[in-house]
Amino acid sequence: MARTIEEAEGLIRLYEQNGSANLFYALNRKQNEMAQMLNKSNLANLDLTDAKDKTFERLKIVWNDAANIAVAVKALGETAGVTGDETKDIENKPFIETVATKRD
Repeated sequence: MARTIEEAEGLIRLYEQNGSANLFYALNRKQNEMAQMLNKSNLANLDLTDAKDKTFERLKIVWNDAANIAVAVKALGETAGVTGDETKDIENKPFIETVATKRD
């Protein structure tokens, strides 16, 4: 099936973005969602006697992976040169700038 011009232009725009910065902001939002989920859960209120309730196990998966995700997000932000201005960072085209300077 052939793509429309709009679909092709959308794909091109993705390549013109700073993917590392875009991924940084997406993962940072997921970290915040994980924190909110963990903060909503009160371990004292969990029924650990109910074998069918897997809430504790699921929460444990989240907090076990939290440190690794935080380290990865921090490194990604540093590598991508994240400034805190999401729009500016994502629109920054480091690959295109690198190629342009090498051609000169």
